[in-house]
Amino acid sequence: MNDANREWNEHCAKQAKMKNFQTGAQRFSIQKNADQMAKNLMSGNVARVNDQLNCLQFPAGSTVLDVGAGPGTLAVPLAARGCQVTVVEPAVPMQEAMAEYKKIKGTDADIPIIAKIWEDVNPEEIGQFDYVISSFALSVPDLKDALLKMNAVAQKEVHIFWFLIDPPWGRVSEALWTKLHNEDYYGRPLADLVWNTLYQSGIYANLEVLPLSDSHYYEAFEEALDEYIDRLAASEDWQIQLVEEYLKEQMTEVSEKGFVLPEGGLYAHIWWKK
Repeated sequence: MNDANREWNEHCAKQAKMKNFQTGAQRFSIQKNADQMAKNLMSGNVARVNDQLNCLQFPAGSTVLDVGAGPGTLAVPLAARGCQVTVVEPAVPMQEAMAEYKKIKGTDADIPIIAKIWEDVNPEEIGQFDYVISSFALSVPDLKDALLKMNAVAQKEVHIFWFLIDPPWGRVSEALWTKLHNEDYYGRPLADLVWNTLYQSGIYANLEVLPLSDSHYYEAFEEALDEYIDRLAASEDWQIQLVEEYLKEQMTEVSEKGFVLPEGGLYAHIWWKK
């Protein structure tokens, strides 16, 4: 069996060498990107949230650490259920969006923020939590180190959600990146490497496959085009034209909702007890 952690780390190192590559933390430290994610969440289009929360049936009063919490997608509902949630979230726009999401969910629960990326967090400084969760936030250069750190601060269970196959927005990059930039494209490494890294570290995790049924609607085609011009670092006229032509072929218009990419995708819920 291949060394899964090495495979992950080498893949991420190749990613980092791509032109205009951004980690998740870098991308969502930009206000407009954080606003887009928060808008989609607060409009109710992130259908996977209910599936994820059904996986996280923690008793009220439980202490929870959410690694890479974003706009509070899971942290805020868990806090509203009575959990004592702390989040690791370095991006200020995401922290601000979380405060807004708390208002929408009608909770004034205190959610302490550790404003760092996970690889910079010292487990001895943050203490122990009943449960540790991480939802689509594994953009880490050393997977084994990140996973073992989650395991170290959890007293009861660790729950991780990560892509099993590329989501629709990832498939756009897969289709266009090499044409736009004349270099190999390295998308996100997938959940098989997460499970195998745990296995090779002596952690025998459960794995459940769930549908990625989120729908990101754009009120106008131009809104979608602007996002993908940014995602794909397209700046020259011919690059923008290529992105526009591709999106016109792929996107559909849904009455009263706007434009959307074809749905589809799977993700993994990987979890284990201590």
